[in-house]
Amino acid sequence: MKSKYQTNSPTLYSQAEPVQITTRWGRFLNGVRRGGGLRRRERLLTLSIIVPAVLYYLLFRYYPVLQTLFLSLTDSGLIREEYEFVGFENYIEIFTDPVFVKTILNTTYYAISTTLITTVLALLLAFILNPIRYGNNFLRLLFYLPMITSGIAIATMWLWMYQPRFGLFNEVLGLFGVAPIPWLRSIQWAMPSLIIMAIWGGVGYSTIIFIAGLRGIPIEFTEAAIIDGASTVQVFWYITLPMLGRVISFVLVTGIIGSFQVFQQVYLMTRGGPLNSTRVIALSIYDQAFQRLHIGVAASMAFVLFIIVTTFTVVQMRLQRTDWEL
Repeated sequence: MKSKYQTNSPTLYSQAEPVQITTRWGRFLNGVRRGGGLRRRERLLTLSIIVPAVLYYLLFRYYPVLQTLFLSLTDSGLIREEYEFVGFENYIEIFTDPVFVKTILNTTYYAISTTLITTVLALLLAFILNPIRYGNNFLRLLFYLPMITSGIAIATMWLWMYQPRFGLFNEVLGLFGVAPIPWLRSIQWAMPSLIIMAIWGGVGYSTIIFIAGLRGIPIEFTEAAIIDGASTVQVFWYITLPMLGRVISFVLVTGIIGSFQVFQQVYLMTRGGPLNSTRVIALSIYDQAFQRLHIGVAASMAFVLFIIVTTFTVVQMRLQRTDWEL
């Protein structure tokens, strides 16, 4: 017999219980009901961050690359609206041109020499500056100043120091009885002169990176090696260098990438002379595009430079994956 308080209708609590939907779309709707407002705000925030970045790379990175590739396959000119599709004729032309082949060799010589010497000197300076506790920030700032100084000011200063008759370098050499050197006017000395200036300008940046890498090495490794009787050379070779492997690979690869794109120093100081001994790829691109008005040829040179830089970038990414730690 039923009580007078019992009914066949569902209770108030049973009516409030949510219906459990087992389908995938139902589970999604249940999640939206529980926190829909918060998730919508999160999605809007994510889209507001991602969309501008994607548009930036599409418009200012990928589109110029594709446009350069397209122009390299045409005979386009700077002041001509008409152009024809010529296929790989521009690439055949530049790679059969002895001047452009020499340009690639010059750029490779400049990039490898500058990067290797800068890396070695920066590593030595980092070992010298790292133990210094008082005045260390001032010394790092002093070495970093060339990186934030105007390129035109630096080129003007070095042009004066390389001046054959009254330049600082020849004045110093004259004190030791050495004959003056025609630094930028000699086929033999023009490229080494640019390399010396590039080393002076880039060694401070690499030094700061190496100091940061040295301070990231746990002191316990060095102390344990010294307690075990390892010499300073052994600690450097078996502890410090392996721990700096990622930093060294970063400095080397980024240095080569930057050196392959050198333009300002060469343009201001030598214009590729004498006799194309300092001509680099970026300067050849500029001459073809804005001096000879051959946009198609300039685009093919630019795409070759893009392939070189991309190759070194991929190498850097692969090296960064390598486990250099002990």
